[in-house]
Amino acid sequence: MPIRRIGHDEEVANIDAIASLAEETQQPLPMVKQVYDAEFARLKAGARITDYLVLFASRRARDALARHPSQD
Repeated sequence: MPIRRIGHDEEVANIDAIASLAEETQQPLPMVKQVYDAEFARLKAGARITDYLVLFASRRARDALARHPSQD
């Protein structure tokens, strides 16, 4: 049986969410990661149930990116 790192599934889900958001919003990956990470950390700090953190962080990051589009 393979040994899994604690939080590995969460890390993979975050990476997938960031990549999807960057593609969907046509924003640079580093900017999307910064916005997403900030939202995820803010939500996780007060969360007692963490099952939907990726969903909520993605939604909030998408909204923030829509309000402040990149200046390419």
